[in-house]
Amino acid sequence: MLHDRFYGQWDQPTSPLQSGKLVTVIWIKIARDGRILGGRIATPSGEVVMDESVQAALGRVSRVDPLPSAIPGESWEVKIAFERE
Repeated sequence: MLHDRFYGQWDQPTSPLQSGKLVTVIWIKIARDGRILGGRIATPSGEVVMDESVQAALGRVSRVDPLPSAIPGESWEVKIAFERE
């Protein structure tokens, strides 16, 4: 669900990028009520345009579904990978 929510806000770069698969990994911190508390690029792709597009998608999502009761604590951090071939 989280992957789809962020991917849905991602405008993939249309400009020519380096060949091969590009992957940008982000860390996202989510509050118990579903608010996005923060996020950052954990592993850049090496292609500035790709990383900037992922960072922009991160900025477009301010809330997701509340955390399930099975997840302990007041917040949760999750990693999501964005891939482009």
